[in-house]
Amino acid sequence: MYQELGSFFNPSPEMRKLSILKAIAENPSISQERLSREIGIVPSMVHRYLDDFEKTGLIKKAGENRRTMSYVLQGEGRNRLQYLTVAYLSEVAKIYAQSRSVFGEVLDFIGMNGFDSVYLYGAGIVGTMLSTILFFERIEVIGFIDDSALKKGKEVSGVPVFDPEQVIETDYDAIIVASFAHSSSIITRAEEKGLQRLYVFEISENGSVSLKKHDQNGGFVND
Repeated sequence: MYQELGSFFNPSPEMRKLSILKAIAENPSISQERLSREIGIVPSMVHRYLDDFEKTGLIKKAGENRRTMSYVLQGEGRNRLQYLTVAYLSEVAKIYAQSRSVFGEVLDFIGMNGFDSVYLYGAGIVGTMLSTILFFERIEVIGFIDDSALKKGKEVSGVPVFDPEQVIETDYDAIIVASFAHSSSIITRAEEKGLQRLYVFEISENGSVSLKKHDQNGGFVND
């Protein structure tokens, strides 16, 4: 159902050029096979990019055979790498600004309530997304909480995954339920386990996001 998730930022030709030139700058003797793996494109496409780079004077081949082959970044190639890097960073800055705007209400809520360390209940796509946002906002994500036996005791995006019972006696400011499909059932399980300070990450029908505190009566409060 959600196969389209992750398809918004497929690498553009310019991104591939940047990645290849950067890889060559860092390792002139890198093979086409390794470039293929690192960039995520087929070897024949890598060959076409390298051939184009050579024809336009961005790189120069060195070495007598395939085993000793290396690619020397020329002056024009270094200039192109710098230009593509600036263009990439500019796009990243725009995306960060846009994401900061989208998550503004959630981040303001966290700031006003003084949350410094949180758990995220749900180690799926919503949880990993929130862990990334909170990391850049310097909010400590102590770990994920998840009911899946396949995830417990492991790490997701470098963040440890705990069983609900493991976190009951630990110190935390909030547990954020991070799921747009199973939040109700997660809250039920969390309450059954005796977990406190539950907050729900919500995505409204108009696409806005918010964070709401779940009270013991089954409703929400906005403090």
